[in-house]
Amino acid sequence: MKRFYSQNIQTNFIYLENEEAQHCTKVLRCKMDDAVEVLNGNGILYQGVISSIQKHEVQISIQKIVKEEKENSNKLSIAICPTKNPARIEWFLEKATEIGIANIYPIISDRTEKQSIKQERLQQIIISAAKQSGQLFFPTLHSIQSLKIFHNSTIQQFDNFFIAHCEDKKQHLKDIYKRNETALLLIGPEGDFTKEEISTAINKNYIPVSLGNSILRVETAGVYACSVISMIND
Repeated sequence: MKRFYSQNIQTNFIYLENEEAQHCTKVLRCKMDDAVEVLNGNGILYQGVISSIQKHEVQISIQKIVKEEKENSNKLSIAICPTKNPARIEWFLEKATEIGIANIYPIISDRTEKQSIKQERLQQIIISAAKQSGQLFFPTLHSIQSLKIFHNSTIQQFDNFFIAHCEDKKQHLKDIYKRNETALLLIGPEGDFTKEEISTAINKNYIPVSLGNSILRVETAGVYACSVISMIND
């Protein structure tokens, strides 16, 4: 069944607007009375029937709630440096969303080559990946910020704070992380965090962790971490 995303949900109807409406009617060729599913990105999957099609809006009559989760089961959040090649960080967002991730914080460290992101494009990648995989809670993509500001800003409280880097020997993430606890993981740029950045993070109670014996690309490290936490919590 074709699946869409909307937050414009009334008592009996759901409304697809703008890009989602165009995707529904122009790309997927949905018609009146077609049965569809709609995610609200905040824990609910609806099933309904298309009851009205306008130029920039599709109305869906709600039939039932297929699935509902009261709490986000995704426990991992990642602060990650954008890659020089935008396609690589886009791949990370897509796969991390499919596996399950709560928050994504793009950060700029001393060695980060890419200083900006296309927020709107990345948000659309997240929505598409969530629809495809059926993730009921969409991850929150935060605005890009420097690592220093990130450290000093008020962010969500987590049970655990980890930093992955290539310096020294460390315990593996899977051996430190405790099942069902929330965690924030810092992942550095190509070239890794500087020693000063690692020291600062440790002084702020981040625990250094290993993601295996291989030196992973930025995006690979992010997806690997998502997989480790997801498997522990399954």
